[in-house]
Amino acid sequence: MNHDYIEAKNSSIYFVYILPCIKFAVYVIKMSKPLCILFCLLVLPSVLVAQAVVQFPKKVYDFGEVSEAADSVSCVFDVVNAGDRPLHIEGVYVSCGCTSVTHSHEAISPGEKGAVYVSFFPKDLDGRYLKSIYVYTNTSPRKNVVRIKAKVVPKKDN
Repeated sequence: MNHDYIEAKNSSIYFVYILPCIKFAVYVIKMSKPLCILFCLLVLPSVLVAQAVVQFPKKVYDFGEVSEAADSVSCVFDVVNAGDRPLHIEGVYVSCGCTSVTHSHEAISPGEKGAVYVSFFPKDLDGRYLKSIYVYTNTSPRKNVVRIKAKVVPKKDN
């Protein structure tokens, strides 16, 4: 799993939004100092502050007791954008092969919800499990963690 691509993609966002503003500020400084002051006071703070903010109303889902005989159990983690820019889920990764995930691929508008769908496969497992799901977004911090818990009980032999 190569996270360098995601880091490069995330840092390029700053060049798309911040660098043009800085270049414009330099141009304004050359033109006149009062315009520069006006720019710095009105425009630059709004560009620097505006961002997506990710929230998970529930960070841990407990399946309780799950039979080893079950094919799978599933849950959904809501992903809320509490910021003022679109939220993008850039990737979702799991900590082991007994868990699979999928997620909303479209941008999540400010105030809206997306989802991360998680399935846990208890076959051939026994005991308590706590699994981590890593959700990478265009926020700071980029890495967000939600977890599932389960107590797998052996299937009963007849």
